[in-house]
Amino acid sequence: MTSRLRRGLYGVVGLVVVAGLGGTGYVTRDRWQPLLAKTTAKPASEEHSEGDGHDHASHGGDDHGGEAAAGRLTLSDQARRNLGLELAEVELTDYWRTVQIPGVVSEQPGHSERRIPATLAGVVTKLHVFSGQSVKPGDPLLDLQPTGEQLSTAQSSLLKTLQDLELVNLELQRITPLVENGSLPAKNKIEKEYERKRLESQQLIETQELSVRGLSRDQIGRIIETKTLIRQFTVYVPGAKPNVAEPSARTEPPGERERIIPVVAIVDEAPNPAEAGNVYTVEKIEVFPGKLVQPGEEMVDLAFHTILNIEGMAFERESPLVRQAMQERWAIRAEFETVDGQPLVRDDLKVRYIENSVDGATRIQKFHLRLLNKELKEVISEDGSNFHIWTFKPGQYVRLFVPIEHLPERIVLPAEAVAKDGVDAYVFRVNGKRLERTAVRVEHLDSRQAVIKNDGTLTPGFDVVAKNQAYQLNLELKKKSGEGGGGGGHEGHNH
Repeated sequence: MTSRLRRGLYGVVGLVVVAGLGGTGYVTRDRWQPLLAKTTAKPASEEHSEGDGHDHASHGGDDHGGEAAAGRLTLSDQARRNLGLELAEVELTDYWRTVQIPGVVSEQPGHSERRIPATLAGVVTKLHVFSGQSVKPGDPLLDLQPTGEQLSTAQSSLLKTLQDLELVNLELQRITPLVENGSLPAKNKIEKEYERKRLESQQLIETQELSVRGLSRDQIGRIIETKTLIRQFTVYVPGAKPNVAEPSARTEPPGERERIIPVVAIVDEAPNPAEAGNVYTVEKIEVFPGKLVQPGEEMVDLAFHTILNIEGMAFERESPLVRQAMQERWAIRAEFETVDGQPLVRDDLKVRYIENSVDGATRIQKFHLRLLNKELKEVISEDGSNFHIWTFKPGQYVRLFVPIEHLPERIVLPAEAVAKDGVDAYVFRVNGKRLERTAVRVEHLDSRQAVIKNDGTLTPGFDVVAKNQAYQLNLELKKKSGEGGGGGGHEGHNH
């Protein structure tokens, strides 16, 4: 009886335990069913062991096989930022196929240099500029004290003529009333009038002599006005009137005059308004205070770098292309290297002329383009002098792209937007968060741009494609689809 009761009790307890385990399993089925399914679905080859630290959940549901095999690639926002991925809308534009020709920036022969010579013998007394300084037309360069006897004699003769002429005019004023009332004969007045005409003619001759010896019209006028010999010249930058302040009110005793007269020795009589805003650079100073200079001796060399010249170097087979661009007035594109790797571009240059000779050793024919320079930065030193830093400099190398063929209505993308894979070329079109690899027909591809035929593969104004990193995207797609890269396409993943 007791054993039968004990067996019945054990049976009831077993049923309770089984029922409890069954209930617990049912409640926790969401936790153990995925594990059971994963264990069952794991391939027999055990490609990834459980202890390799590979967290498959970190893929967020990425399909390494089907999606990649279909040419679709899904990247996270962080992956896009790591790649620096940029997008561009597909648009139609005209494209010029070009040929690349090297060139170098140079000065314009006969126009970029301005030499300031001495027009008379003298001693340099003061310098107003430094080498490398920027100056404008009308700015002072140096002071020069004349030493030539001929100039001094010519000035003295002019002053004596002016004094004699003044005395004759005074005498005419005195005798004219006397002649009119009959107190003096008329011949006295006639003689004085003849003498006045002679002195006026002599003044004109002496004025011309001073002009020939290097004095400007303003200088001669100052001598006539002040009745004072010029004892010091201030040489100015050509192209405008001198930049000097108006003289202040005189405080000297009567008879005393300004001994140092700021005059212009090398300024055009008729300044060119187009040159008034030009900026010159003092390239070389050939003199120093105390140096004796002779007429014609160079004192200061100025450089005019506002407008420069590009010297292109074309081989003989390229010369017809350059000649065609010159005749048709096609725009030439110029690229200058910069420190950040992004070239500085000028795309509106025209061929001015082609040299009519070919270098016998290099077989190169040169052609020339006009380049407008741009001030990059202006620096003011402690003493107030201005120094300019220019964008383009003589001796700087440049790549010239000469147009040779016009391709209208084409899709033009950066070269980094196209991935070449054997004989095929691809771009990556944006479809939501996916990037779809799309085969395209490339008509022209160089280091900068890719020209894609508008054959309906891409829809201008609608499709958006990856602007860069096409090679990396294609490589990642091949890895995920198992086409290349080895290791089941997992190399390069950061798990």
